[in-house]
Amino acid sequence: MRYLSFFFIFIFTIHLQAQKNSEKHKKELNRYFTALTDLKKFNGNVLVTQNGKVLLDQTYNISNGPAALRVNKNSAFIIASVSKVFIKYAILKLEEQGKLKLSDKLSTIIPDFPDGNKISIENLLYHQSGLPREIRDYDKYENLSLEKTVELAKKESLQFEPGKQNLYSNVGYFILHYIIARSSDKGYQEFINKEIIKKYQFKNTGEFNNTGAVSSFAYGFTQDDNAKTVPVSKTSINRFETGNYYSTIDDLYAFSKNLLSGKNIKKEQALKIFGKDSLLVQAGGRPGYRAYYYQNLKTKTTFIFTANFDDIPIQKVTEDVINLLQDKPYTIPQKINKKQVAVSDDILKHYTGKFALDVDKSQEFTISLKNNILYIADKSGEKTKIYPESETSFFDNPESADGYQFTKQPDGKYGLTIISTGITLKTTRLE
Repeated sequence: MRYLSFFFIFIFTIHLQAQKNSEKHKKELNRYFTALTDLKKFNGNVLVTQNGKVLLDQTYNISNGPAALRVNKNSAFIIASVSKVFIKYAILKLEEQGKLKLSDKLSTIIPDFPDGNKISIENLLYHQSGLPREIRDYDKYENLSLEKTVELAKKESLQFEPGKQNLYSNVGYFILHYIIARSSDKGYQEFINKEIIKKYQFKNTGEFNNTGAVSSFAYGFTQDDNAKTVPVSKTSINRFETGNYYSTIDDLYAFSKNLLSGKNIKKEQALKIFGKDSLLVQAGGRPGYRAYYYQNLKTKTTFIFTANFDDIPIQKVTEDVINLLQDKPYTIPQKINKKQVAVSDDILKHYTGKFALDVDKSQEFTISLKNNILYIADKSGEKTKIYPESETSFFDNPESADGYQFTKQPDGKYGLTIISTGITLKTTRLE
């Protein structure tokens, strides 16, 4: 009996400690997002669960912002690349139905696709196709049909041999949309509606461009050069006909809760959505919007947010929240005020040159020097002044964590790393 009593005391102690941790995490999460919102760095909905308990389910609105910026629990947001979770699911559901195999080559569906005999559906699904991140000059197009998108994709060159490396590719996912359209009985839209939207009982989710009006739609906002919060253009919201999904925090949470239930897709098939580390992570962003979906089967953690404001340090936020939940070190958001220092032309001239993003070679930047000031220009030629915080670290906004870092390479030249909305983007020097 003594050992039995000890066992129950041990179990009770563990349960009590878990409750204490949950309460601690609830307070820390709210404190974190409150601080972020007070700094005008977040506007939207957040949901965090762990071990089946909801730790945070709250709306945060920037104070004194434009009236149209305000959102509520039922607001629907454009979720950008978070929609890739649905596309991945749709492909796996088609495989379960026997309509395709992940090992099928692209050439079996699009016979004239260059190197289509080398690219499998699985390569497309897991960003191993070798196709580039974006269609060249995609920003020239306001709207693209699925067929036109595939025609443009045919003109792209492989960045590497399929299956040999990983490179995030929106091009690959546009092709997956097309594969869903060709492989399903009644087309892409009908398949998505039947297998995802209806079966998961979504209340306000769909393709934005195929909808006349969206209930409780959260219009997207950004910051202009004067740090003023302004609405984004309608063109950026309507861009492209396929894959431009909107959704709510509740619909995304419903998907996460029922994904492995076995009701809508076999559990062993649904598990293919997760990586080898039992992790499903997808970030999404476009002008005016940021979204994030994180589901960890090992830690039984789900973290989802939807926002209609794009000036969010998304990489830092996502890392901080996961560290918080794992009782690892993290930092509460604080006001940033960078100070300019003096750097000589002899040093600054080493940083001039042309650079291309590693994740998207079509995105090129030119660093130039004039009157002791460095400028960075994108491929359109638009220039932005950047100021030294140290000899190698620069900024364009003193109140932002974003910036530009120059690092000396083995060949003696300097490489450039760009930090944008908290995301670290490496580049390759072209000249």
